Amino acid sequence: MNNSKVLYLFTRTPLHVGAGASVGAVDQPIQRERHTGFPIIPGSSVKGVLRDHLKTLGQETLDDPFGKGGTGDKVFTAGKISFGEARLLAFPVRSAKGAFALATSPLALQRFARDAGLSETVPPAPPDMTCLAGPKVVIEKNGQKGAVLEEYRFNVADPFPHKWEEVLTGLLGDAVLSGAAGRFVLLSDGDLSHFAMNACQVNQHVRIKDETGTADTDGGGLFNEETVPSETLFYAPFTLLSRGSEENLLFKALSPEQLVQFGGNGTTGLGFCTVKLGN
Repeated sequence: MNNSKVLYLFTRTPLHVGAGASVGAVDQPIQRERHTGFPIIPGSSVKGVLRDHLKTLGQETLDDPFGKGGTGDKVFTAGKISFGEARLLAFPVRSAKGAFALATSPLALQRFARDAGLSETVPPAPPDMTCLAGPKVVIEKNGQKGAVLEEYRFNVADPFPHKWEEVLTGLLGDAVLSGAAGRFVLLSDGDLSHFAMNACQVNQHVRIKDETGTADTDGGGLFNEETVPSETLFYAPFTLLSRGSEENLLFKALSPEQLVQFGGNGTTGLGFCTVKLGN
């Protein structure tokens, strides 16, 4: 067995993994990388959610792979698997043709190729406001090819690389991802960062008073919450710190494609993801 595995996550519903309070316009922002602005799911969240999920599936030998806590004379033990944070691989953006596109960048592909051990060559970064795009989002007029993503028009330099399209659509059997051929666009790292920072959903909520069952319009009852949109593709690297039968059972349990809920507000439908552990 390899020392490393990759967990793939494809959001079926919007996802909120909160960063706590904010001094900005969004009251409850999502967690992001500081230098790129890409949304992430922290490794601690991935670890905790999977432990709880596997426990509900009847898995009992979870202390070795996940670790064990204790108080007093009880022994604390570290887990035998390192759970990496879930990183962005493809981000959905609105498209004037085809409804939406799945945007990625050389940085996102380079990271994934490194962590997954892929040998595919990553295309060079296109200039800003230029992209490599699949036919489902390309608009051709007067001999020119372009793609309108969100409110911006991009020049289409070349088609999206076919080999990378095969890799990305083959990661999961989810109907939307496996049928996404022709929707992928390769942007510059800066353009993808812009969309990841500015094209997430922001929803307003009103807190309900327990006493009256009505909206709490006083004292900050109105707040907004940021979520990563549906059809966002993440991946999380796992590394075995030691080998054992428990780890084999864990990997076997996560190998079938399944539905797992991540982040907050699961009772209101947020955070449901198609999940599968790859090689």
